[in-house]
Amino acid sequence: MRIALYARVSTERQERQQTIDSQFTTLRAWVAAGDHHLAEAHIFRDEGYSGARLDRPGLDGLRDAVRDGAVEHIVVLSPDRLARRYAYQVLLLEEFRRAGCQVTFLQHPISDDPNDQLLLQIQGAIAEYERAVLGERFRRGKLQKARDGHYLGGRAPYGYRYVPRHEAVPGHLVIDDAEAELVRLLYGWLVDEQMTIRQILKQLNHGPHYPRSGRHPWSPTVVHHILADPVYAGIAYANRYNFVPPKKPRRNRGPHSHEASCRQLKPREQWIAISVPALVDPDLWDRAKAQLARNASLSFRNNSKYSYLLRCLLTCKICGLAMFGRTYPARADQPERRYYQCHGKDCIMTARPTACPSRNVKAEEIETAVWDHVAGLLSNPDRLVAQFEHLAATAEAGTTRDRAADQQLRTRLDRIARADKRLLDAYEADAINLAELSQRRHHLAEQRRGLERQQQERDRLRQQRVQAEVVRTNLTAFCSRISTRLDEATLFEKQAILQLVIERIIVGEDSLEIRHVIPLSANQPGGDGPHIADAQLRSDRVHDADLHQGGAGSRFRRRSRWNSRRRVAGTQR
Repeated sequence: MRIALYARVSTERQERQQTIDSQFTTLRAWVAAGDHHLAEAHIFRDEGYSGARLDRPGLDGLRDAVRDGAVEHIVVLSPDRLARRYAYQVLLLEEFRRAGCQVTFLQHPISDDPNDQLLLQIQGAIAEYERAVLGERFRRGKLQKARDGHYLGGRAPYGYRYVPRHEAVPGHLVIDDAEAELVRLLYGWLVDEQMTIRQILKQLNHGPHYPRSGRHPWSPTVVHHILADPVYAGIAYANRYNFVPPKKPRRNRGPHSHEASCRQLKPREQWIAISVPALVDPDLWDRAKAQLARNASLSFRNNSKYSYLLRCLLTCKICGLAMFGRTYPARADQPERRYYQCHGKDCIMTARPTACPSRNVKAEEIETAVWDHVAGLLSNPDRLVAQFEHLAATAEAGTTRDRAADQQLRTRLDRIARADKRLLDAYEADAINLAELSQRRHHLAEQRRGLERQQQERDRLRQQRVQAEVVRTNLTAFCSRISTRLDEATLFEKQAILQLVIERIIVGEDSLEIRHVIPLSANQPGGDGPHIADAQLRSDRVHDADLHQGGAGSRFRRRSRWNSRRRVAGTQR
């Protein structure tokens, strides 16, 4: 029989104390006593990984080996080494069972007997409880250490080195002379020479100084942190941030995409001050803070001299960064020129090795094209209404079939409920044993879950058809409200309209993709439906749209993207 061993420790302290080696000693002794075959490639370990998460490299390797049929038997010291959450334990055990792989826990053997399964559930619940208790103890212990003067910032800031706790001396920061010299130089550039972050980055990237990571060039985030962190004035703060889930996750990062990963400042009275060696005077740090605020007010982001119609709407298709407006003043041989430029062209601020190869876009050309297209759509809503005619027709044709299918689903669910009741009656009458009862009820539960998923999907599709009807009714009303102001709209009114109806504009070398957001009225037609605040329309499909902007020299091949689902205010995009 092909055997695999798995062991896990959660913390670096456990790793240093080599508790994982003690686990493998016990596991290897079991393999040797049973004269099993064990290949070195089938020894999986996770050192420093929490059992409350599934994305562990050793566990992933074990699951891949089971999936490929390379392993027939898995040996683990105890269930909490496999996973600390009961739900994860059940998921992994069920996955291994379906693959025909047996799992043995040496300290807590688990079989298919209901008593053992109950014990597994209790052990999983206790492991979750222990983890919650330990987490709360660690949190309170860290706060107490901070009050006692221990530095808890983890990695030392640039310019310092961290000295771990030793006997009665708490963990603290000491000055790194080489890095501290550069920190003071940066403050001098900012305060005395009044340089911007970009100018400082340009100066740094000429050398000879390099960031601690060794990568070149410097990141603007690192430089701004050095110039804004109060630790350089002699005070570090603990308990300064709450960590909350992101409101708008940029992209899916796996099972932990929606965990608390964004910092949020706590009230200042909850901060815990920790004294550290100062690299700059408090007065110099205050002047640096004021200079950063002045630089921010003068940044092009706060430009008030030039106004761009498509501000905050353009994205470069090549590199994915935003595009901003830029104006070149008039000269003797040519008039003033206005363009939209990709942020990726500035290698200094984006810390990229190469500039984005996209070309600048003439502002007049793209603004005219986008505005003419949007104005044309809002003036003639027939093109928008046509998107939903097919959905409405499908809804009308499928009403009768839906009723019959819903009745059939309800009948099957009632039949399963009656069968479950008969099983319980048979068990009470000693007609079947507990093992047979558990197996047959498990089968019925799987059938019930499948039918409930079908019912939920049908409810979702029915709701979409109802919303499609609402959209078709409200589109005409919205377009009539907005079209009266299109002809005489000022630049600021045009900006407001475009911000209202456009989600994003993707600019490619020869294409222009417009993603629309059509706001609808807050109340359902007729006044009897539910109230939906700030409902919006988003696109699900792409249709080609010819955006004639009037100029023969236009280099864009444009297309318009529509959304046919509704978003309720407060839902994250």
